[in-house]
Amino acid sequence: MIIQFPSTRTAAPVRKLDALAVEAALNGHRTYDELHPREVFEVVRIARRRGDTLDQVAELLDVDFFMIADEYEAAGT
Repeated sequence: MIIQFPSTRTAAPVRKLDALAVEAALNGHRTYDELHPREVFEVVRIARRRGDTLDQVAELLDVDFFMIADEYEAAGT
């Protein structure tokens, strides 16, 4: 006798970026704690692309620079 169980492995839905949250963060209206990690990376990527330094991005997100140093480095490649 073969017992079959329904699959319990279902793919988690992909969370899309909130463009308004990213835009608000780029304008200094959202902090690091209010953003999803993917949105933080997008803000760091855009800010680095427009020439902001790590200190400027950290000030923009109201966070210590070491909290976003890895994202900043990854956004440059």
